Amino acid sequence: MNGDAASGKPWILMTGASGLLGRYLRYALNSKYRFWCVDRAPVPDMYVGDVGDVVDLGSLSTLTEAWERRREITSNLHAVVHLAAYYDFSNVPNPAYVRVNQGLERLLMLISKDAPGNCVFVHAGSVISLAPSMPGQRLNESSPRAATWEYPRSKQQAERLLDQSPLRQPIIQLILAGIYTDWCELVPLFQWIELCGRPGIERNFYAGPPTRGHSYVHIEDVVRAFEIVLDRYGNGGDLIKQAEFELLEKRLKKSVEVSMEGGVREKFLIGQPQPVTYREIHARACSALFGRALPLIQLPPEWAKVGVAILAMVAKARKKPQFIRSWMVDRAGDHYALDLTRARTRLGWVPKKSLQTDLDGMLGRAMRERDRWLKANLARPG
Repeated sequence: MNGDAASGKPWILMTGASGLLGRYLRYALNSKYRFWCVDRAPVPDMYVGDVGDVVDLGSLSTLTEAWERRREITSNLHAVVHLAAYYDFSNVPNPAYVRVNQGLERLLMLISKDAPGNCVFVHAGSVISLAPSMPGQRLNESSPRAATWEYPRSKQQAERLLDQSPLRQPIIQLILAGIYTDWCELVPLFQWIELCGRPGIERNFYAGPPTRGHSYVHIEDVVRAFEIVLDRYGNGGDLIKQAEFELLEKRLKKSVEVSMEGGVREKFLIGQPQPVTYREIHARACSALFGRALPLIQLPPEWAKVGVAILAMVAKARKKPQFIRSWMVDRAGDHYALDLTRARTRLGWVPKKSLQTDLDGMLGRAMRERDRWLKANLARPG
């Protein structure tokens, strides 16, 4: 097992270590792993034995310098957990998207050069890089990709880089649904809930079919998926042995589905199989925050865009931020239902929590502990 001689715990390089998922992962796994935390800003909540470096992945020289400086770690890595990403909801091209993926390319090169051959690379992908499904259909790991706005376009590019990489180390991609916590901390869901609690007719209208919805996943279930991968695909794990044997068999048969270069490549959808509809969230949020369920009327897209433009002008005049943008109207009917067969049969992973069950508790916190609710959610990038 790759690790530090003094502690006996294996080393994991984590990019984006100060983000929401990074914080939860380090808290849950610090008893069995040591983390080299890399982020654009100092990581405030380090655990004993962990180390940190301020690194902008888009600065290739800075990334390389940090890698060279940590030779005692890079030569003994158990895993790299790549969480670093950029997103905002402006849907405007931003150089940060390009820089993050340039950093990913450089990181793969450094791993190939110096990291142990059994160092597993774990990447956090996104379900919204997949083309939405139609009601009654389910998406799987091989479903078509359709990056319809800037953030999923960046995630799709990262996935393409990993798919084409000749890296000999195993690459495991966890394609994640919308991650929420007990306090929400998922920007679109928070904004939808808040809209339901505010006066105004805009909460009664929706631009897409309200019976469609997204897949969500509680952060504790996400942490469990990462832990399974790190434990079972890392050095000595049972799944890496199985995957390497299967890969060898496919190469001997010259199967067209595998590359003749690189190591093990696996993908898993991580989320609730059944989406939560926009109408259900609206009805339950209105009941909790307003006192009764309200009708949700579907608007034609062209009307919805006029309404969004008017709301944007009002928000600008009042000098208040406006979350809903015109481009979101075209995405209002997106529907994500997931086929979890591969995660269930290969990893033994199924979600233990669901937003349907957790939503009432979340709404209760939004009402009873308003200051904490707003502090947790307004800290998220908008």
